[in-house]
Amino acid sequence: YVNLLAVCCSWRSAPPPLRSVPNPSASPYPSLFHFSGNNSKCKFYDPFYNGTYVAQIPELIDARIFFSNYGWLLMCQDTQLFFFHPFTNQRIDLPSIERHNLEEYGRMCFSTPPTSPNCLVFGILNDYPIISDVTIIHRGESSWTNICYKTNNVRFYTSHGNPVFYKGAFYCLGIDGKLGIFDPNKRGSRCWKIIDKLKLPCDSIQENLLVESNGELISICMGHIGEYVRIFRLNYDYDIRWEDVHNLGDEMIFASRTGSMCLQTHAMGNTIYFPSFDNGGNGLFYSLASHKFHSLGVALPRKDLYNTKRMLHCAWITPTALEVYTEYELRWFLNRENFIPSSRKVSLTRATHTCPSFVLTDLEDFNNQLC
Repeated sequence: YVNLLAVCCSWRSAPPPLRSVPNPSASPYPSLFHFSGNNSKCKFYDPFYNGTYVAQIPELIDARIFFSNYGWLLMCQDTQLFFFHPFTNQRIDLPSIERHNLEEYGRMCFSTPPTSPNCLVFGILNDYPIISDVTIIHRGESSWTNICYKTNNVRFYTSHGNPVFYKGAFYCLGIDGKLGIFDPNKRGSRCWKIIDKLKLPCDSIQENLLVESNGELISICMGHIGEYVRIFRLNYDYDIRWEDVHNLGDEMIFASRTGSMCLQTHAMGNTIYFPSFDNGGNGLFYSLASHKFHSLGVALPRKDLYNTKRMLHCAWITPTALEVYTEYELRWFLNRENFIPSSRKVSLTRATHTCPSFVLTDLEDFNNQLC
């Protein structure tokens, strides 16, 4: 259907095909998870079927999303930082951050699923342009390690997006295209470095996000209200630089400030999905082929995001195998050397949990709930 829309103007008014929206926990595709924060109603928008499921998850009242990956959300509630699996309602509490308020470490990510013994959680604070304040914790540790790095007068401001764990290190994108790299395997000042020669050839950047695609780092830049969307890949061939990408092939990118992800598909590739909606409640995506924003509704393509709505408090999330983890796995404080592998899970006590009940809603109701 997306390919049909791009053929000619007369075909763009064709209504979308009628399809049954799959339950988000069973869908192989990412859903946009969204909630207001002040009540228990959480929504899962499916961009492929243009439909929404609603679930009541009272555990997330007054919570905030930091990052999403591997089917888990990294969140905070008051001063408590925790992982949450919205498809099983399972939770892993993390130690509190004593040195700084959670609001200050607004850009965080984690390296592997939180049930893995090798999971690392990383955060960066950039209040001052020549100082980078980093915090990190390994699974099993009871406190965070806070490190302050001087940048040798190199001005580095982190972008709106979250860091990305790539080839064993955490990559932080600067608002102008610089990269800050934290390598947890190194010691002292060698852990942190800034590649200041990098620069993105964009003006008036509203969004500047980082994502891994096919083993490469990709930067997504959006201008004011979507007046342009440009994609760059980090090129290491001769001299490190950002290089224009004009075609994503079969790749789709799901982009947001709380984490971006890529997916290969033959039917809807070369597109980028943002957490934006038209006034009819239809999700919007950007096509690198047409250089315009499209929706799965009947609206004509648009050149920018003027007069559209953007979701707040949201994250793209992909269902993983709905495995119920043991109480041992859901404890952050554990001895990594004594971590119990998956093959021995059957002999352990399962953690108590209640899976959410998903209810399908319609576009009109969903549109009324948009921020």
